Amino acid sequence: MAQFYSDSLDRQRTNRLLRRIKNDLLESAGQGYFFQGVLYGNRGVGKSTEINRLLDEAAIKEKFVVIRLDALTELNPQTFSVADVLLLLLANLIESCMEKCDEAGRAFHEGGIMATDLQQTLAPFFPELQNKISKADTSGGSGEINLLQIVKLGIRVEGQRKVDFVSTRESLADLSAVVERQISIARERLPEYELLVIGENFDKEQIPQSLLQDTFVQYASVLRDLRLHLLFTLPVPFIYSFGEQLSFRRENRYPVYDVPVCSQEHKRDEAGCEALIELMQKRADLSSIFANDALELLLRASGGDLYRLFAITIESGKEARYRYEDNPSSECRVLRTDVNKVVWQQLGIFRNELGNAPNDPDDTPWDAKLQKLRDIYENRPAANVPDKALYQLLRRRAVLFFNGRGRYGVHPMAVEILREQLASDPQFRYRGGGLDLPA
Repeated sequence: MAQFYSDSLDRQRTNRLLRRIKNDLLESAGQGYFFQGVLYGNRGVGKSTEINRLLDEAAIKEKFVVIRLDALTELNPQTFSVADVLLLLLANLIESCMEKCDEAGRAFHEGGIMATDLQQTLAPFFPELQNKISKADTSGGSGEINLLQIVKLGIRVEGQRKVDFVSTRESLADLSAVVERQISIARERLPEYELLVIGENFDKEQIPQSLLQDTFVQYASVLRDLRLHLLFTLPVPFIYSFGEQLSFRRENRYPVYDVPVCSQEHKRDEAGCEALIELMQKRADLSSIFANDALELLLRASGGDLYRLFAITIESGKEARYRYEDNPSSECRVLRTDVNKVVWQQLGIFRNELGNAPNDPDDTPWDAKLQKLRDIYENRPAANVPDKALYQLLRRRAVLFFNGRGRYGVHPMAVEILREQLASDPQFRYRGGGLDLPA
């Protein structure tokens, strides 16, 4: 992590994110109560990186057994329920305790008891798994691992089981009791550690908001009442939409802001661009790989979205390679023409994603989105008041959220779309901030 992480990002955001989360987590454990936090930010701002940095801290390793849950790879992101989250937590808790005991050089004899308890718990939720599980030998370490893998595969592939609605709360209460039994066993076996659950990728667009509402609002007490420390990633619009209904206290809600490449006046944001350049310098000798104007276009087209920055960089490198193979007399670096091809292809995709697909839960009309983009671009104060259009534009990354006074900004690709759509409007004036670079 140290090799590739740039502290300039943290300095740019100025909210000392890692230190705040680490200190709050350690203080909670030291004072005997359970930390329950949420990390929120748009895609590509580095939430996963911040989590990995947190878990790499020596003080965290010494104090916590970490149980990681991944909503995209371990759950069915379209259909999971609170029961699925608890079952996955059970399976991963057993695995994490086994791994921690292995690290400490001690046997984890309780693994068989915990695995058997888990198997008996599955009946009302995953009846189809019983035949598969009965074939797994649960005696000994290999049997426990075999059982856990079957359980996790069932959770991932089969998704939510149909539990009668009337008995949902009762079933969840029973399941919570099983989780508490497992927690007690783990705490007795590893008394010097606290248990920390990291719930990742719950902020991804593939997950319907209704599932998040069930898990973190309607049945929030199921997770909140467990004797566990919790840190989940959730979407920005979801955090804003439910506010006081969320069980996470406001002081334990940690925003990860976008890095601006353009200022509020639509000029180059020097500090933001330098932070991104420093990040890229950790990975490459920039002067030998990129022409200066090519690098500048990469920064602008990313909009400060780290995921998009690296994705466009990779594709631009491929374009440069193919160009050089076809014409070896050309310059052996990534040129602006290479980046330009990729950027304008990405712009078409960006435009399509702002629309409405037949099965898309986003029913916000394009006129409302266009007006919201224009209002933000023209710095109208009312544009900063969240509404449905703003939430959808945040989800699509057309609107960015920056530190300081909570400034919103239009992504440079969305600025280009704004220019296209309002080209015939005499009252619209382009102020900069698009994909065209200053002379």
